[in-house]
Amino acid sequence: HKLTVCRHARAAIKALKQTSFDVVFLDHDLTNKAADPADENCGSEVARFIADYDIPCSCIVLHTENAVGRESMESILGASLSIPYSKLKKVGLPSILKTITEPGA
Repeated sequence: HKLTVCRHARAAIKALKQTSFDVVFLDHDLTNKAADPADENCGSEVARFIADYDIPCSCIVLHTENAVGRESMESILGASLSIPYSKLKKVGLPSILKTITEPGA
């Protein structure tokens, strides 16, 4: 798997414009503090771009610990998998990838 890490909403949007992704892991708070869902640099902004431009992706994983941000992204995206970062960290990325990419998952 190739991993692309973006630390700003604009960088994530640019990557989504240039490349297709099988899995998108989306955090809400892209800085070291909780972001308001209306902020320009947050996961909700990326979620809005994905929804507005109908970006194809077979799986979107929301891994934020910010409950307000998670609810915002869930309402924008609808079909997504929500795994708080603490659980993702505990279970491990390879395990999550295996689970979500197996047939019938």
